[in-house]
Amino acid sequence: MDKIDLRTNPNLIIVLGEYIRSKRVEKGIGLREMAEHLSISPAYLSNLESGKHPMINPLLLKKISRKLNIDHLKLFKMIGYTDKDTEELKKEITSELLDEIDDVEIGKILGKLMEMSPDELQLVKQYIEFISKK
Repeated sequence: MDKIDLRTNPNLIIVLGEYIRSKRVEKGIGLREMAEHLSISPAYLSNLESGKHPMINPLLLKKISRKLNIDHLKLFKMIGYTDKDTEELKKEITSELLDEIDDVEIGKILGKLMEMSPDELQLVKQYIEFISKK
């Protein structure tokens, strides 16, 4: 699957970058450490935090949000994406994440779980809890 990038208002990108930098500094995470965790260069992260990238990869935003323990949807909304846009992005990001899973069978299982209703997921959860007690 091709990676997608979000093109948005440059002023919103600057605000997003400043927010990411402030959260990173607040958590005491250095630029190099953060870049290494994200598998990007420190220069790229620095440019992102400075608002110098007009395109943002939503999967990268998801990774940033995970590392900084913030809601990735908040990041998407900061750059002007609506709930409808973020629902579509969630599907694409989920698909990209599933593509990154090395174990094909686990990827298939997770894909099936993503398609289940809340009631079906509750049954699966109960079953897993049941077999874990054995």
